[in-house]
Amino acid sequence: MGRNTLPLYLNGRMWLASKVIVLIIFIIITAISCKCEAGSKYKIVILPFKDHSKMDLGEMVSDVLRSEVTQTGYFEAVDRDKIYEAVITVIPSDFIKIDNTARVGRRFTSNQIDLIAQLDIKRVQRFSRKLRADYAVKGSVSQLRGVVRIDAEITDVEAKEMLGFVTVEGDPDELLSKHIEELADKITLFCRNINAYNDSLAIMGKYNQGQYTYDVSEKKLKELLPITNETLGIHAVLMVLYIFKADPGGDALLEDKVIEEGNKILHLLNQDFDEKYLEVFLTSGFDPFDEMAKIHSKRHNNKMAIETYQKAISVYPINIAGHFKEMGLLYLQEGAEEKAIKAFEKSLGVNKGDYELHFALASIFEERGFMDKAIKHLSECLKYARNVADMEAANERIQSINGGLLKSQ
Repeated sequence: MGRNTLPLYLNGRMWLASKVIVLIIFIIITAISCKCEAGSKYKIVILPFKDHSKMDLGEMVSDVLRSEVTQTGYFEAVDRDKIYEAVITVIPSDFIKIDNTARVGRRFTSNQIDLIAQLDIKRVQRFSRKLRADYAVKGSVSQLRGVVRIDAEITDVEAKEMLGFVTVEGDPDELLSKHIEELADKITLFCRNINAYNDSLAIMGKYNQGQYTYDVSEKKLKELLPITNETLGIHAVLMVLYIFKADPGGDALLEDKVIEEGNKILHLLNQDFDEKYLEVFLTSGFDPFDEMAKIHSKRHNNKMAIETYQKAISVYPINIAGHFKEMGLLYLQEGAEEKAIKAFEKSLGVNKGDYELHFALASIFEERGFMDKAIKHLSECLKYARNVADMEAANERIQSINGGLLKSQ
């Protein structure tokens, strides 16, 4: 075996599983785990607002707000009657008086609105779950010195926690024409920010199912970036989209986009991050940073490929053994044999059963004259080889080395 020559199964770069198989798996996972970004809206319960202004605005604000959030296309607002039927099932008995439980026409009474305003998150969550809602909103209306103010409290029904507040204020004359519309926009933006990653997965799922074209999917994903503080997950989904779309033959524009998104992700990984935002990498079946490094290598830029692996190992310790192995192969191409040895040994430190690397190291040490090390790695090949041909190849090298040692004595 010539110097630094590897077995056939080590020559070239090994691609991951067939894109067809990966695509099928990813479609199934995204279909199970994600809401439909456009078709299945988030359901929201909007309770009557407590009116501190004494202008009888509590029901009016909630009714108009239901209409406004529905028009955003992002929410499905639960009907007032259904809310009433669910609310009365969770009002504590020590709160209830006979006249509290009946409505005047289809409206909540002022007493009922006061009761609802006193309900804690647990009870709001309880009746909202009965309504299969994702979010619940309650709040208050107040007026001070000629300025009307509306405060809305947003609760995540499934998580059983209050997410935050949004507020609008201004001239009372613009309450219907402007302020409630603004409040609806703020609530929508608030929830879109929280749901951006899940919505991005849903967009990707629609692309995989053929419901969205590539161009539409890319456009929708990029539209999510300005509205969320958690851009890491969106960049990850974009990277997967580009990898799926990329032709193995090489589309330079798509490859540039893979690299661009990969660099953004590696930069963001320098900061604290929630690992859930990179779960798309695991479900897609791709090692994105390996794909990124392969593009660099194909472009004869081994330096950038090596830097990609080094950065990925330091900030995203997934497939460490594979990344060190690929780094070692790149070092061999660059003639940096010592660095290759160190990279291979680090890979084996994580996955000692990689017989291919044992064979590669045996080849290097044999050429250097370190026969004991060569035999050691060839013996590991015999232990971990996957087929008879590999075992026979390792055994032949051991016999050849031993035979050469006997002749030299």
